Amino acid sequence: MDEETKKPSFLVYYDNEIIVLRLQDEEAGKLFKSLFPYGREAIRPDFDENPALAMAFDILSMAIDRDMKKYAKTCKKNRENGRKGGRPKKKHTDIEETEKSERLFSKPKKADKDRDKDKDRDKDMDMDKGRDSIDYQQIADMYNDTCVSFPRITKLSEARKKAIRARMKQYTVDDFKKLFEMAEGSSFLKGNNSHNWSANFDWLIKDANMAKVLDGNYQDKESASDKPKENRYANYKDPTYGLEGRKPKPDDPFQ
Repeated sequence: MDEETKKPSFLVYYDNEIIVLRLQDEEAGKLFKSLFPYGREAIRPDFDENPALAMAFDILSMAIDRDMKKYAKTCKKNRENGRKGGRPKKKHTDIEETEKSERLFSKPKKADKDRDKDKDRDKDMDMDKGRDSIDYQQIADMYNDTCVSFPRITKLSEARKKAIRARMKQYTVDDFKKLFEMAEGSSFLKGNNSHNWSANFDWLIKDANMAKVLDGNYQDKESASDKPKENRYANYKDPTYGLEGRKPKPDDPFQ
């Protein structure tokens, strides 16, 4: 290989990592050092007494040989192109000439582009106004003041603002207040369940969860012990009622 096509470097591939890792550190050092003279002058080391080291070198040297051949082929192709005056120029077709002429003689559309930019700018401003009209802190304070049994929120991240903004497209501030009140009144959401799980602010303001809470899916069911006991004697009439001061008859059972 002549000096012009001699590759100034060599590559070590990740595929060979498993082979190198099986060697001792001293052996790996000898292997790595042997690659330089081989890549520069094709000088092979004498690893006959260490079969593992010899096998590792053979595998890595084959990769170096393969890259050298590819590099030499590329250099040869570049020299041939240089003798021909470089890469052949692209021929202009009639279609390209027509498109070029149309671009030269067509009127600029700067005014249309400026008008579109103004529309996009106005649209972005309207969206920003809509976002700024939402009082995110009001929702957060309402949650902290109402849902005292749940973890408090101390920071309104962009993700939480985005979720509040999405819910405000179909709910009102009063709906949020009702949501938090119903959640605080739910034993299940506060952790009284078989999963030892409790809800939080992020869970409550998700679209599907907010709808289920407002629909009453997590309302506490009134148990039998919570119902007022019926007085079986409420309609019982005392037979002695109104008999005060009367002389009892001989056969009167209340004598």
